[in-house]
Amino acid sequence: MGADTPSRRLRTWHIALAAVFLVLLAYGAGSIAYVAAFRGEREPGTIVLAVPSIMVKEGELLAGAFTAADPGSRVLLLDAQGNRLLEGQAGDLEGGAFRPPSTWPTNESAALAELLARGTVDYVLAVDDTLAGLRSAGTVLREPRWRFAYLLSLPFPAVTGALSLPEAEALLDAKLSGREVSWPDSRLHVMSLSERAPSAQLLEVEGVYPTLGSVSDGSYPLTTGVRVVARRPSGLLGLVSRLPFVRGWALSSRPVVGEFEAWLETEEAQGAFYGTRREVRLTAVGDVMLGRGVTRDLLASGQGTNYPFGLVADRLKAADIAFCNLEAPLSLAGTPIPGKMIWLQARPEYVDCLEKGGIDVVGLANNHILDFDTPGLVETIAVLDKAGIAHCGGGANITEARRPAILEAGGLRVAFLAYTEFADEGLFWDYTYRRSFEATDDIAGCSPLRMEIIAEDIASARERADVVIVTYHWGLEDIPYPQAFNPANDLRDIARRTIALGASVVLGTHPHAVQGFELHPSGFVAYSLGNFIMDQRRPTQKESMILEIVLGDTGVLSARALPVWIDTTRPRVLEGEEASRLLEKFQEISEPFQDSQ
Repeated sequence: MGADTPSRRLRTWHIALAAVFLVLLAYGAGSIAYVAAFRGEREPGTIVLAVPSIMVKEGELLAGAFTAADPGSRVLLLDAQGNRLLEGQAGDLEGGAFRPPSTWPTNESAALAELLARGTVDYVLAVDDTLAGLRSAGTVLREPRWRFAYLLSLPFPAVTGALSLPEAEALLDAKLSGREVSWPDSRLHVMSLSERAPSAQLLEVEGVYPTLGSVSDGSYPLTTGVRVVARRPSGLLGLVSRLPFVRGWALSSRPVVGEFEAWLETEEAQGAFYGTRREVRLTAVGDVMLGRGVTRDLLASGQGTNYPFGLVADRLKAADIAFCNLEAPLSLAGTPIPGKMIWLQARPEYVDCLEKGGIDVVGLANNHILDFDTPGLVETIAVLDKAGIAHCGGGANITEARRPAILEAGGLRVAFLAYTEFADEGLFWDYTYRRSFEATDDIAGCSPLRMEIIAEDIASARERADVVIVTYHWGLEDIPYPQAFNPANDLRDIARRTIALGASVVLGTHPHAVQGFELHPSGFVAYSLGNFIMDQRRPTQKESMILEIVLGDTGVLSARALPVWIDTTRPRVLEGEEASRLLEKFQEISEPFQDSQ
């Protein structure tokens, strides 16, 4: 019996090895069969991406950006029903628009999971709300780096600007489920961050305005995580797919798949998803005059230079860049221009008002900056330079006056140019002293409003900056519509031509009254921002605004106008019924310009 033991052990080992071999053979065959099911019948360099209906635009942007970065690749984009949306070749997105379904399905995960399981698609772009049914059909590549936001908007300018979270959630639920929205304004629209446009005024939710920053960090309440789900062999049977020769055989598009997954981790991909890689919040206000009655109130207030901007400083400081028109020189030098009748000036030390008010850049091209002739303008520029406040539109000569003020914020360079109707060689106030406000090669002054000059300056600024803002001091005073001071000028035509030349924003000042807004697909026009810090007394001269504009890589992404009233000489933001009445006026005076949208 003992002699047979080695033989038995040998047979046992043989049986065990045979069993292991059969198990491995079965595992190998099963694995190959399993992996073979993932063999993509794709043309070389092609991947297929499916998106839920709420992220069609984001899918288009990702597809277009990836194929632009890798011209040899091709992205086929499908919806949850397997319908082709876009082939994702560079240039396909020109003029593209979001195409929402007639009803917004709240859960398309089952349909998207089936596309993955059948091998129809390589990837699914999914929000957390649709993720549950996808985990069994694919592999989640990474935790969410992006966030998708549901933005609620109304046509600009809107009377309603903010919602509580319960209000917003109820309205969003009704819109997404296709139910009738019970709300006073039926024009409420749901959109994504990548869809933003000047014509849509986004609504604050719980005090948070939707921007690239508030969406990406999740502080905007109506956001959800975004994940990429891949059709990928997994589990024990999927281990064999890690072998290089098996991977290359099973997934014929493997090289481009790897490139796509690596690209998804880049800032370029994030920028494509959000519709912009960089963003700046610009705040613009109208005429700021720190002399005369403003000086009187400042001295009487006991608040010193905190007084003029005291009720709005926090709002202006929250912007990345804040602009105003400086309506009076910061100088006590010089002598009054003969015959002008109204002369404005403020003490040089009142530049501190601008600093405490959060002002970053001022326009000098106006009809008062030279009230005290060259010495007043020259000292004003020196005072601003010392305070670190940028300026445009005025200078010691025409070259300086035309030079743009370029500020950088959020990775964007923003150029400001300023011109005035009141700088014309034929315009002066006294025949005994024919002092024009137009700057020349050797005389200080302002940039004149001439389209040939403006065209040159915009082209030059676009070479140095990402976004160009043009400000005009123009028009007749105390009227709610744009009408040129010079009868030869057509302000609306000038504004449109300015946008066509490449400016993203046109800001008007001088009329001492607010005027309407004109919206373009690639630009925004505010014909008059009205007064902001001023001692005038008529009700229309006290109506004002804080214009907040979000700028991105492509120009204006969104805008809103906050209604303001000037109490005596300093502004405050209106609330309640007071705000609604002025916002309704903004709508009314903007109606004549709606044909530009």
